[in-house]
Amino acid sequence: MAMLKREYGGIQPCWKVGLFRIRLPFIHFKISPPEVVTGLMNACTSYGALAVLISTLGLSPEVAWALVVFETAMYTLNWLLGEPSICGWITPAMAIIITFLESLDPGVARLQMLTAIELELAAMFIILGATGLSKKLNTLVPPAIKAGIVMGAGVNAVAVRLTQGGAVDTVTVGCLGGLVVVFLLMFSKRIRKYMDSNRFVAILGNYSFLWAVIALLVLGGAAGEFNFNFSGEIIKVPDFMALFMTVSPLFIGFATDPGVWVQALPYAVVAWVIAYGDFVTVQQLGLQASRDDEYIEFDPNRTNVICGIRNAMLGLFAPYPALAGPLSAPYCVATYARYKQSGRQGMDSIYDGSGTNLLFTVIGLFVFPLYEASLAASAALLVVVLLIQGWLCAQIAFGLARDDLDKGMTGMIAGFIVARGGGVGFVAAIALYLLISDNDKIREDYAYNKELQRIEDEETARQLEALRIRVEAAKAGQLKEEEK
Repeated sequence: MAMLKREYGGIQPCWKVGLFRIRLPFIHFKISPPEVVTGLMNACTSYGALAVLISTLGLSPEVAWALVVFETAMYTLNWLLGEPSICGWITPAMAIIITFLESLDPGVARLQMLTAIELELAAMFIILGATGLSKKLNTLVPPAIKAGIVMGAGVNAVAVRLTQGGAVDTVTVGCLGGLVVVFLLMFSKRIRKYMDSNRFVAILGNYSFLWAVIALLVLGGAAGEFNFNFSGEIIKVPDFMALFMTVSPLFIGFATDPGVWVQALPYAVVAWVIAYGDFVTVQQLGLQASRDDEYIEFDPNRTNVICGIRNAMLGLFAPYPALAGPLSAPYCVATYARYKQSGRQGMDSIYDGSGTNLLFTVIGLFVFPLYEASLAASAALLVVVLLIQGWLCAQIAFGLARDDLDKGMTGMIAGFIVARGGGVGFVAAIALYLLISDNDKIREDYAYNKELQRIEDEETARQLEALRIRVEAAKAGQLKEEEK
């Protein structure tokens, strides 16, 4: 139970601190039992990065585990500082950054470059959020460049994981088992068309990643691909000091070569461009799930700043190749859907759902057998995570392109990113756009972006006003029973 209650149609109680809204469990929100399960599932997703941390960054399994726990613990800043969403990685950017890091010398050089990328991204988030300039910057980026970056990220995610000699060749049964289950349940029309009418199918679809993980572990284990080595420990706390001494720039030093910071900048910009779409998605998902009994505050500027703080914390103490983004789409969608469908009796506040999810995501990482199982299957887990992202990126990219010219540039930009990395790809994207486009197209693209932003702002304002009117009507007892 939460100590503080809200009035009908009001904002969930909080402590206001400038831009932020501080909420603590049991005081400002209560634990939502169904989201305990979702949170533990999210913990499994977090372990998908173990293979990269060990192979690309050269970390020991124990240090890699500590890094995953620390990075995931930063999720709690989301609900602590006032965000109603469930946050996660900037997953599409992960494959681009991994490929770039692997082109550098192993060891400190990779860690220092990753630190530079993450701190520059943090600065962008914080400055753009604090000044409210994120919308204006997004308006300046042409649709073709956005589409090319997103498509490049998606194709790169697939290409990196499907290279010959990779996980698909070494743990084939586990990878294929997880991929078949997740694509069947998450994207297949054979399944999705029955979700609204069949509760069992809805459970399968809403928790598709969980079933994929189970299938992956069971099938890969049965085939002898995973060497499960359980120590018998149930709860264990990682050695965070060993983590900081191994990866933190406060111990290993910052890059002193200015060229490193210059080289990192395009990757930070690419990550921000990819993440921006999630800011809009978070707000739209929330508005679609809104109820009359609770007014949910969505503030893109606050979202930017919180993402900036999370990336700054990671950059200073534990640089992380998946970075820190505003949205974990599968878990956010599932929680918002239950919030909308179950009513106040099922989930009193959206913060009950999101807070519980993120809290138990962190708690789940201290369950040591979960880590040991995920470590054995980490390469296969990462394949499943990144191929899902590849699919979603392709869908988004096609939606961003305006015309055939944009589609052509999208393919070329994606090719540059896959072949030469995000830094070269971003520069090539700008050069190609200026080469191909005339002044009329440049003006038209800018006007198109402004119009999209205007429509988004107006739709947000319309939904908020409609919600306000319904809440006022409900308070005055003017709604019919079916409208409630």
